[in-house]
Amino acid sequence: MVNGYLFRGSKNRSEDLTTTANITDLRGARVASFFWVQSMVSVDNKCTVLFDMDMAIHAPACDVGQGHDQIVALTGANDNLLRIWIDV
Repeated sequence: MVNGYLFRGSKNRSEDLTTTANITDLRGARVASFFWVQSMVSVDNKCTVLFDMDMAIHAPACDVGQGHDQIVALTGANDNLLRIWIDV
């Protein structure tokens, strides 16, 4: 990185923070935005379980509806696992 710019072939360390700016000129006003994504669950296999469970709930929820008793129970179990495994 030179003067804040990444060059092709450069690689950041895992602890480095990289932000991408999006600057748009709207009627003379400069607007900028950036985002930072970080998982609330730090253990990879737990993230995988939560994702797989969420995907497994989604398909039947489309068929029977979000308010079906079993869909509500599974969604609650998924949310409870997230609450247990979250790193604050």
